[in-house]
Amino acid sequence: MQCSHCSREVKETRHTQRGYRVDYYVLHTGQTEWVFLKNPKEDAPSLHYLKLTQPVDIITCVDCCDQPQIRRRLQEELNSLEPTLDKKQTESLKESSEAEANHG
Repeated sequence: MQCSHCSREVKETRHTQRGYRVDYYVLHTGQTEWVFLKNPKEDAPSLHYLKLTQPVDIITCVDCCDQPQIRRRLQEELNSLEPTLDKKQTESLKESSEAEANHG
């Protein structure tokens, strides 16, 4: 595996009797979409969650992780990945939210 920023080869975490040494971090991210599940219980609200549809792993070595510009770039990456909603899902979310508001 290589660092996504500097291309340095990264090493696996090493464990010893006194501790461990981490050489890299993995940010598991990517494109998501909403998934809606109707709860089988009549009085329970529907379940909503984000499903990862296009996974992306960003590997950052400990040297790059110490650099503020790399951390800022990783935060920007996280902020730019918005969930995608199609028209049907948007309507479903709106209807279930209204139903839950009227139910409670």
